[in-house]
Amino acid sequence: MIYLEETLNITPASQDIRDGYIKVAQELLVPACERLGARLVCAWNGHYEWVMQTTQIFEFDDIEALKNFRINSSQDKEWGKYLSQLEVFAPERRTRLLEPIGAVPPEVLHKAIEDSQKTPLKVYSMAILEANLGKMKDMIGFISAGHKVMPIIASWRPIAGSPNQIIDLWKGDVLFSTEAMGYHPFTKEQQWVRDLRAMAPKERIVPLYTLPYSPLK
Repeated sequence: MIYLEETLNITPASQDIRDGYIKVAQELLVPACERLGARLVCAWNGHYEWVMQTTQIFEFDDIEALKNFRINSSQDKEWGKYLSQLEVFAPERRTRLLEPIGAVPPEVLHKAIEDSQKTPLKVYSMAILEANLGKMKDMIGFISAGHKVMPIIASWRPIAGSPNQIIDLWKGDVLFSTEAMGYHPFTKEQQWVRDLRAMAPKERIVPLYTLPYSPLK
C-alpha cells in the first residue's frame, strides 16, 4: 500500500468556510475518488499548526495505481471542478507520500474504518516520533507488538524527507484528558516508556477530529 496525505489550510479559518468545503468534498471529491480509484480513508480537522487545518489521506495499492489516478484525474471534468473549488477554500496546501513501516497490517486500518461506520469515535490521535539512527528496526518490532494490545490502527513513515519519522494513528483521544495530562510519578509499570524513549527520544501527539465525509468516523 501507499498513501497520499494532503494537508489543507482552510482560509479564512472559520466554521462556515470549513462547512463550505465539506459540502464540496461530499458533492465532488467523494464520488470522484470512487470513480477514479483513489480510496479516501480519512479526513479530519486538527489544530496542531493552524486552526481549521484539514488533512485527507488516500490509499492506493501501489505507486502504479497512484500514477493511473493522476493520469485519469487530469482528464476528468468533475475532478477539474473539485480542484477549482479547492483553490478557493484552501489556496495553501501540501502533499506527501507515506508508506506503512510494516508494523501494523493495512487490514487493521480497514477494520477500524468498518467498525467506525457502526460506532463512530469522532476523535483519533496521531503520534509523530523521531527514531534514533539505527533504531528503526527496533521501533518496528516495538510497534508490531504494541498494536496487538494498544489501539494503534496504522503506522506510516514519509517516503521522502524524514527517513526516521514514524507516524502512528491511534483510536480515540489517547492523551489529552485532564487525568492523563496531570502529574503522575514514574512507576515500574511505565518501563515500556523508558524503552520507547531509548529508541525514539522525541514524540508529539495531536488530537484529530473526523469530518462528515471521512470513511474513518
